[in-house]
Amino acid sequence: MHREALSFLLAFLLAAIVIEPFKRFQRKKKIGQYIREEGPDLHNYKTGTPTAAGIVFLPIALAISVIFAFRIEVLLVVLTGVLFGLIGLVDDVSKIVKKNASGLSGKKKLLLQLAFASAMVLVIQVINPHTHMAFPLLGEIDFGLAYYPISTVVIAGMSNAVNLADGVDGLAGSMYIFSLAPMMLLPVWQNGIIAPICGALAGFLWHNWFPATVFMGDTGSISLGAMIAVMFALDGREGFLLFFGMMFLVEMFSVIIQVFSFKVFGKRVFRMSPIHHHFELLNWKESKIAFRFSLIAFIGAVFGLLSW
Repeated sequence: MHREALSFLLAFLLAAIVIEPFKRFQRKKKIGQYIREEGPDLHNYKTGTPTAAGIVFLPIALAISVIFAFRIEVLLVVLTGVLFGLIGLVDDVSKIVKKNASGLSGKKKLLLQLAFASAMVLVIQVINPHTHMAFPLLGEIDFGLAYYPISTVVIAGMSNAVNLADGVDGLAGSMYIFSLAPMMLLPVWQNGIIAPICGALAGFLWHNWFPATVFMGDTGSISLGAMIAVMFALDGREGFLLFFGMMFLVEMFSVIIQVFSFKVFGKRVFRMSPIHHHFELLNWKESKIAFRFSLIAFIGAVFGLLSW
């Protein structure tokens, strides 16, 4: 526990300190976020805000993880962060070069996520061969050969889920911390990487809480989602993401429901998706959304602990 506390504190301090000159550099070079046209008009004032802070806090979290908790499982999660972080990096750089919010096309991004996710599933089978998934209350379910595509979709899906949640100041980072930090009450190997990730995210939130002075960017969000999925997949506990990743799944399925409803019935279920934008259009402040969503994420994590 002392190692986890130290790694959390070190990651927090480094991220909080290093992000400051990172922001200044972007302002000097006039680099910043481009806001999607299909997003809420309320966000237009954020255009030009420094972005892609994942370039800073992700390497800090991964390096400290390797130093403080060197083991094969942690190395695989770190590799996951690097590979998916590269997808996000290409996307972030593409937006800056194009000077718009488009970045990589959704199809290219998804294909890369599925390719890297399938590679991670194969490596997991070398480290801990299994074809089952454990679910809260239900126990283990053996999927046989179907495990491989299912687990691949879970990893790619969580990568997208966290990415979709990164649309309100402080939301994705705070939900991630409140979803994972409770796991540190358990004597599990994942704590060696959860602690520095949460610490680095806390340092990032120092700058990202409303009103945000820097954004995470896809470098951070795409990698964070894949990493949490691989952490659970290594032990065959993907089913527990229903609790520990609950609010990220809510964000993702709100988009799926919205698209399905509009294409099939010609009607929208929400004012805008992901669902955090729905509440924005109901005049909820961004800090209120981040706090309440994180509170629900924490409650989900508590249920995950109780059913572990």
